[in-house]
Amino acid sequence: MGKSKSVPDLATKAMIAWTSEDVKHWLKEHETLNKYAKQLKGTTGKELMKLTDDILSQIGIKNPLHRMQLINTRDDLLAQQDQQSAVSPAGQLSATAGSSYHTDAGSPLHDSPFKPSSPTPSFAPQQSMKGKGPILMHSFSRGQLTGSSTSSFSAFSFGTTTLRQPRDALMVVLDDDGLSVVPMKGVQGKACCLCEIVAEAYGLWKQAYYNANNCEALVSCAAELQGLVLTNSSLAARPTLMANLLEAVTEVKEFVATFSSRGWLSRLELVSSDKEEFCRLDRLLISIAVEGSNQPGPEQEYTDDTAELRRELDALGGMAALQEPERQLQAIMELEQFVSARARAVLGSLVAQEVAWREACKQTGPHNVIRNPELRLWWWRSFGSALLQMYGSLGTEEITWERFWGSFPKGLEDDSAATVAQVIYNKHTKDVFQAAISRGNPNLVTPVELDFSLPRNIALAQQCQVLLNWESRLGSGPRSTGSTATMEEYRPVVNTLPEVTQLLLGQERHCQGLLDVLQPDQTQGPQVVSVCGAPGAGKVNIATMAADTLFGSTLWCNAYFADMARVETGVECAFQFMAGFAIPADTSDTCTLMAWLARWAALPMGLIVHCPPEMTARLLKHVTHNVEKMVKANPLLQVVLCTPEPIDIPGVECVTYEMEDLGVDNMAQILTSIAPQIGDRAQELAEACGGRPLAAHMVGTALLSGTAQLEEVLQAVASPGVAHLQPLDRFSTCFSDACHTIVHTSRLTFHLGSLGPGHISAITGACCALPQALHMACLLWDGLPEVLMASSLALYMAQVRWLDPRQLWLQEHSSVLHSETGPPQDTSIFHHDLTHQHSHLACLSRCIRYIVSTLPDEFLHALLLLSLFPGSFERRAAAELLGMSSSALSKTRSLLRILATCNLLQYSSRSERYILHASVRACCRSLAQELGLTYESARVTLVEYYTKYLGKAAALLAAQAPVSANCLFDREHQNIHEIVRWASQQPPEEALPFYSDILWESMPLLSGRMDLLQREAVYEMAVEQKDRVAQGRALWQLGSVLGDQGQFKNAEVPLRDALAILESELGSDHLDIAKACNGLAVVLFRLHQYQGAQDLYARAYDIQSSKLGPEDKEVATTMNNTAGLLKAMGKLADAEVVYRTVLDIREKELGPDHVDVAASLNNIAVLLKTSGQFEEAEEMYNRSIAIKENALGPNHPQVALSLNNLAALLRKMSKVEQAEKLYMRSLSIREEALGSDHPQVAASYVNLAGLLKSENRLMEALPYFNMALDIRERAYGPDHPDVSAAQISLAELLRDLGKFEEAQKLCRSAIMILEKSVGEEDVNVAAALSLQATCLQGLGKPAEAEPLCRRALCIRERAYGPESPNVATALTALADVLKEMGSFEEAEALARRSLLIRERSFGSDDPLTACSLNNLALLLKDANQLPEAESMCRKCIDIRQRVLGETSLEVASTWLNLGAVLRAAGKLQEAEDACRQCLDIRERQLGSQHTDTAAAQIGIGAVLLKQGRVDEAKIILSKAATLTFVKLGERHQQSLDAMNWLAECKSAQKNM
Repeated sequence: MGKSKSVPDLATKAMIAWTSEDVKHWLKEHETLNKYAKQLKGTTGKELMKLTDDILSQIGIKNPLHRMQLINTRDDLLAQQDQQSAVSPAGQLSATAGSSYHTDAGSPLHDSPFKPSSPTPSFAPQQSMKGKGPILMHSFSRGQLTGSSTSSFSAFSFGTTTLRQPRDALMVVLDDDGLSVVPMKGVQGKACCLCEIVAEAYGLWKQAYYNANNCEALVSCAAELQGLVLTNSSLAARPTLMANLLEAVTEVKEFVATFSSRGWLSRLELVSSDKEEFCRLDRLLISIAVEGSNQPGPEQEYTDDTAELRRELDALGGMAALQEPERQLQAIMELEQFVSARARAVLGSLVAQEVAWREACKQTGPHNVIRNPELRLWWWRSFGSALLQMYGSLGTEEITWERFWGSFPKGLEDDSAATVAQVIYNKHTKDVFQAAISRGNPNLVTPVELDFSLPRNIALAQQCQVLLNWESRLGSGPRSTGSTATMEEYRPVVNTLPEVTQLLLGQERHCQGLLDVLQPDQTQGPQVVSVCGAPGAGKVNIATMAADTLFGSTLWCNAYFADMARVETGVECAFQFMAGFAIPADTSDTCTLMAWLARWAALPMGLIVHCPPEMTARLLKHVTHNVEKMVKANPLLQVVLCTPEPIDIPGVECVTYEMEDLGVDNMAQILTSIAPQIGDRAQELAEACGGRPLAAHMVGTALLSGTAQLEEVLQAVASPGVAHLQPLDRFSTCFSDACHTIVHTSRLTFHLGSLGPGHISAITGACCALPQALHMACLLWDGLPEVLMASSLALYMAQVRWLDPRQLWLQEHSSVLHSETGPPQDTSIFHHDLTHQHSHLACLSRCIRYIVSTLPDEFLHALLLLSLFPGSFERRAAAELLGMSSSALSKTRSLLRILATCNLLQYSSRSERYILHASVRACCRSLAQELGLTYESARVTLVEYYTKYLGKAAALLAAQAPVSANCLFDREHQNIHEIVRWASQQPPEEALPFYSDILWESMPLLSGRMDLLQREAVYEMAVEQKDRVAQGRALWQLGSVLGDQGQFKNAEVPLRDALAILESELGSDHLDIAKACNGLAVVLFRLHQYQGAQDLYARAYDIQSSKLGPEDKEVATTMNNTAGLLKAMGKLADAEVVYRTVLDIREKELGPDHVDVAASLNNIAVLLKTSGQFEEAEEMYNRSIAIKENALGPNHPQVALSLNNLAALLRKMSKVEQAEKLYMRSLSIREEALGSDHPQVAASYVNLAGLLKSENRLMEALPYFNMALDIRERAYGPDHPDVSAAQISLAELLRDLGKFEEAQKLCRSAIMILEKSVGEEDVNVAAALSLQATCLQGLGKPAEAEPLCRRALCIRERAYGPESPNVATALTALADVLKEMGSFEEAEALARRSLLIRERSFGSDDPLTACSLNNLALLLKDANQLPEAESMCRKCIDIRQRVLGETSLEVASTWLNLGAVLRAAGKLQEAEDACRQCLDIRERQLGSQHTDTAAAQIGIGAVLLKQGRVDEAKIILSKAATLTFVKLGERHQQSLDAMNWLAECKSAQKNM
């Protein structure tokens, strides 16, 4: 958007003197403001200056963003006019100090995800600014959104933004008394930023514990340079000089910080001297001083305190000596002479802190996930160290808030404890703090939540104050802190967006357009917006800029970011969404995220999702599915999808914002604003850049810095196939120099057709003296000169050891020689392709390749190596990859910062990570491929680095900290997935040990994030490399993931093979064999192969107990699994002995109040319930619940589990009301902690529905069963065994309701799932077959039911043996079907066999034996064998009365059956008495309104009818029928029986 000719006049004319026509003309220059010319008609400049947000709203400008834009645009112009009249451009000394440190763009140097409305250095409440317009606090100045291209362009130069308005700052000055700090007023732009960095370095020098004199010398040099800039405004106007100076001073600041930061003493174990680094930084500052003043400064003489302190520490015995209390005092006395005076005064305390810090870093535990050093040490001391000393365990990663407040803040170091206590000082501030921190279970706090809310780069007290910020009224006005706000008014303020980079230059119209789509006038914006554009168009940055604006204007209270790059599975997609919102998670279940969103449903928030171009349709479906759930959970959530193509989500309001190219004019303005020397060639260069801001910034920066010439740029971008930078006769010279070698062979195709073999041989020889040079030259001659450059470079690389000599181009050249199209082309869309040289993508690719080619060899090599990272990376990872010492991270930082200033790399100070733009990465990889650079050794380095990183995460998982483990994984998920992907590409032998470690140690963490194809690829890699151990481990992991997916049948074979391989390679007594045995035993247990599972558990126990000792926690875990197996096998006494042994071990090792002890108590209680020892079981349950409530809080899901089990026990004890209350409490806990869509909530639904079903409250149970099935289908997919279990439960209820057709369809589906997951011969299949058979019986199809029952019987006989009690159940079911078919003889035989099995198994007086007697009696009744049927019923009553009590409900059921037998035998009075016995028991136990009571009434009515007492019968039958119809429905069998008897009553009345 260009300005008209009148704009300069308005810019120079004071606004106070503007007429209404001037204002009108000014509005016309801004498209988004001109629409409000009507509301501002007649407004003068003086009136314009007085406009506030409230006034603009009153005159009809409803969109707050437009009001903010108008005010900001006006203020920007006023600031420009003020600057024109300013006396000093650099700044003036002032009597008042600056209030805070800011970056160049106006945001704090240390960003936090929780952003206050304005910088507040003190802890006093911020003052409200209502009526002064919205506040914009972001990493860009507010004038960038005004729509004014000129003002926006002036805000940028050479890679960083400049602040237009002068600010107050602190200046470090050097005088005769040394260094001191004085306030400066009106410091502008980069000079202000320089002052702030030097002031920070000054403060860090004052805190240095050693090397204080050296630090002072560096800071003094930096202060002199700062003074030079402030006194010479022309220096501040030199972008290259200022960029170099800021970079150098930042390096100084970071290096000085190492001498007072946590680990200052421990670093001496890695670093032996710092003198070289001090000298390097000193020379760097001097070189900049020479450039700025042309006067060389004297080099400083630096001592080596580090070396002396290191020698003294080594003499004392290292850090280990300081950990011994008896030696610590003497060591401190010896070290005092080598530290600063400040440190000497408190050296004892400092050393104690360092010792604790070193120990905390060495130990594996949840504290490892906390990056704030002070907070990590606090967590370790409070919840890790004590537990480790007492029980040998690191404890849980979830802490109740009560335990948290017992140690926070008083457990912090003295200074922090005092300052934090000033912020969090009463119950109200604690409640607000909890609300801000909590993102998972609101009753617990995890290290993951603390790490997110209290980052490492901001002081704890300051960040706590930020957390206590709230809005007085949601969605309006700035955020402020005050003591009168209530918890209902509190709104967390969170911003995790990536930082806005300078690539937004020239794209304000896109940003404003997106803002208009997100927040249209007077209407609610769409829930989902797709921002579409080509690579390099800046989609993410534009979305981030718009989101920052919405956040700054309080239209969004929260702003989040989720990156889907390198995400390949739905599981990983879910994890990334949860990581984006910082939700603590140990599974891919997003229920906790949905619960958190629903908890803040009144909170307007936004989410930006980056969807890379390579995203598959399957993954995109997962993304849209999660987005759909999120916007439903929080209707005020707005999601911005940055995608190449529009996305539509059914049922969700979606809008597409198409990003058009900036156009040649805007691109020309971008280029001239960066590099003014371009002049009138800007249009030509803009056209060559193809409308891509990334290309314009790279080219403009290169021209400004002098690393490229305009003609070269134009020729390279426009004509990539012509050699234009170096004449051919200078070619050998280029190749003799490493820098030129890389530069001039990487970007072009050279025309060498005129050269002869001698020239080529000379060129090749200039590259290296390898013997193959001449031979290769001859091979390359004959029309393939374009390959010469790449091959020669390959030889050079081999010579300097950048490329393994074995990987020479000879491995590739044969395919080139026989190809008509030349060398293989990269499939990336960013690859240079002459056929598309005029396309925008081709232009972008050529620009990138040109800029890369201008780099010196060191930086080019580094950039190509860094392109191996698929995502963002930390500085330490880059140092490992580049082969730099971990003790010299400042050197790595310097290299990375230079690449960032060239726009080839982006850095986020918020996350302290670097990332390459996708286009740059693709270009670098393509370039490396063309040059034949495989970088195998570098890949091995990365594999080694991330294997160690994964090992740390896996150790956390083993330490029972799954949430922390997954948090560590999420930080590096892109890079981890990349190295796993390399496993399928035949990695070198050097990498195999690391992949083997990943397979065995870290795969439990990876298992949920890799699909089966990825697992199989890793296994194939192991097979191809002939590594038998790796094969065994890969097979074990392959079987494990199949087991995790419920495919137990398919999992058995790879697990057995794995065990055999590992045993042959490692021996029979290796601990890994125990691990493999346990894994196979779990699968066999689920397949009901109990004996095989028992043998494997016994073998694992023998190995572990001999290697680890009989009381190790691993041994206890194996014993616990064995006890569960024995319980399933019916060996209850043996299981109880093992369970109690495990309890004794855990109480001894972990203490009586550990959660593992509670788990053992829970297991014993379940066993006691099964064996009928109800009172002792109840006592165990209550003790387990008490331990869990004390350790985890009363509202933890583990507490809900024990409550659920106790409810099941009470239900068994006929304490139905108490059981229902506990079920409801368990459900409430799970819904609050896990969300309403969690599988554990589904389990609560099933249990509660089961209770209601047992009470014949069938209609009440139905919705719970339906919801449980719906949750499990969404959570697991339609083919999971848990889904089949839910289907069976629902089918049973539908059968009881008489809905046989619906029930049998569910049974059929469940059978298909089970046959696929556990096999056709599994006993669960038999149970589903039996249920389907009863449904077919209800449909009147006993003939179809018979084969199902016979198959179920065969399965059970094969699984349990012909004499098992489990077979008796199948015999009874088949007998019932045969009875329906009239085959009484066979049915009777089966029923008697069932009775005999139970008598042999349980005895003649067992309730289960009584059940078989009851079933046989009913069959004999239908067979008209009434005397024996009566005898059987009376025997059943006798057993049940003796065992269960005379008033048990089971006795009542048998009385009713006896009444039916006696009625059939004509013994009507006895029949009536029997039925009334049943009615009496049921009325007392269940009440008069229970359906079972109605069944007894129906029995009495039938007897009365047979007695001829028709009127009495009709009354009681009508009452029973009404109750049955209401509660069970008219299709229920009991309702049908009542209707039949009523019909007989009516018939009898007619005949009377």
